[in-house]
Amino acid sequence: MEEFEEFRRKGEMSSRCGNHRVLRKWNSCACELAVPFEVPEHAITKLHIYDFDNTLFATPGPTEQLYTRELLNLLTSSTLPNGGWWNEPGFLQAAIEISKTKPRRYSWNADIVKLAEESYSAKDTISIVLTGREESKFHKLIEHALQTARSHWKCSENEFRFNAVCLKKRAISEYTSKYKKELMRDFLEYYPSLRELSIYDDRIHQIDAFKSFFHSLDLPRLKWSAIPVRPFTKSLPREQELEMVMDMVRKNNSQALSTSQKFDLRRTPRQIGYILCTASHRLLSIEVIKYLKRRKGRRTFRPKLYEHPLYIPCAEPGKDIPALEIAKVWSNNDTRTFDSEKKVQHISQIFYLEQPGKCIVHFQVTDLAVIASAHHNRRKPLEVYFKATPEPNRYTFTLFPEYIVTGHFYKRDRIEDLEVVTERLINCKEDIHWVPLDNTIPIKAFFGRFAKLAAIPCSNA
Repeated sequence: MEEFEEFRRKGEMSSRCGNHRVLRKWNSCACELAVPFEVPEHAITKLHIYDFDNTLFATPGPTEQLYTRELLNLLTSSTLPNGGWWNEPGFLQAAIEISKTKPRRYSWNADIVKLAEESYSAKDTISIVLTGREESKFHKLIEHALQTARSHWKCSENEFRFNAVCLKKRAISEYTSKYKKELMRDFLEYYPSLRELSIYDDRIHQIDAFKSFFHSLDLPRLKWSAIPVRPFTKSLPREQELEMVMDMVRKNNSQALSTSQKFDLRRTPRQIGYILCTASHRLLSIEVIKYLKRRKGRRTFRPKLYEHPLYIPCAEPGKDIPALEIAKVWSNNDTRTFDSEKKVQHISQIFYLEQPGKCIVHFQVTDLAVIASAHHNRRKPLEVYFKATPEPNRYTFTLFPEYIVTGHFYKRDRIEDLEVVTERLINCKEDIHWVPLDNTIPIKAFFGRFAKLAAIPCSNA
């Protein structure tokens, strides 16, 4: 109670300045500031806060399937000289440009937009966008995103607005969570009349931090809500993303002060097979965790599972399959499409040029095998395999004896477990002891090929 009275006392002192000064203090985008002059400060009883990235706007992150885990960690590392993916304005700029050509729901979270509009229209409510992006680097870009949306949607003057758009001021804190807490504390001090505070964010660790913060305030009159939002994201077009990543790496290497911060990019060996979609990958990963938890007499833990994507190999990595078999799978054995060598080569050419996604094949997963790794280490404590059966009346092909879902770990541009997994697949009838699943799992896969980008030491280092 004493802390609440202290909040009230400080708030009363701040309020004497009038005109909702706290909004001006924290706002980062001059054109987005909307001070509710007609509402007395003491009439403000609610504060609604909306995160920007992946909560309000579908900000693109790196597409996991395109990079090895090592490279993915590098690209998103804030220790890079240029700050990494999330400090590179180009990715957000590209997404904003794409949003101009797409329906409203493609780039903006319709549910959150609706809530935000309700917040802004309520006279007793202050609504703000609060993001951990640096003010100096991103304020014009986020302002542009909001203005672009209103123009594209032909909004009226008061539609899709906020009272303030607040980006991280490094002078206050370089840590996003701490920065957001400082802002909320200041608003609570400035508006002692606040009785409700709601904050929306897509990151669970941030939500947990906010809950701890609210508990520490011990303000019995404040009804608070830290509301997790399902991450809302859209990938950039594949070729555009790869081109931008390569450019980012070039910039990084030119800015790096030491050779240890420099790296080049190289492709891993090409792999051909039936590549699981993200949802199917997730389903099978969950099944592994459930299986390990059920095993008696074994310490349960969350293993580091294969890197994206899981797939059903048609051949050893780095090797091809016959062009005729590609044509048969691609056309589901429609002989009219490959009744000449010219047609076969044409389909094969399309297969190698197209990105996976054109040729969909469904399987039923029936069995699971979990094997202690032949080269046990922290990176790969287990080998995991799933037996799959193609859908009826669907032509499929593999050079291996059975259709088996598996994956790989990568060390730089090498497939770390290449020999072990290949040997296991070749001798699967003798080496793999299957455990039937309680229920078969339908999975969706794309017939295609992939190679991941990997980081290697810079050749000029």
